Amino acid sequence: MTSLIRYFDPLDRAFGSVLANGDAGAASRSIALDVVETPEAYIVKAELPGIPKDKIEVNVEDRNVTIGAAFSQEIDANGKTLWQERSFGKLSRAIRLPEPVDANGAQATHVDGVLQLTLPKVAKVNSKQITIQ
Repeated sequence: MTSLIRYFDPLDRAFGSVLANGDAGAASRSIALDVVETPEAYIVKAELPGIPKDKIEVNVEDRNVTIGAAFSQEIDANGKTLWQERSFGKLSRAIRLPEPVDANGAQATHVDGVLQLTLPKVAKVNSKQITIQ
């Protein structure tokens, strides 16, 4: 797992989010991930509670995986907010896997606030040194 490299460290993500959105509440929220390697694939699980699947975007290219999500504020036209602790806005998380994956074979499910990506590894091409005659 040490070869799993994040694009940004947590402080960069926090400050970048504050600068981009101007919202310190959104900066404190991050997408929590688990990454498991099997012989055939990488399994990525991301916690995205309360975010419907149509508000989640996943991009996979070579070894790079980006998960983005948008969650909007629910406005009650008949009442006023007395207390608000939940943050709203956009989140993004990017990771780089140790090996390339097959984006065409990737699968995603979203159940009970957990996004699961199954990213098959690219089949290794056999190489052979050829003796010159």
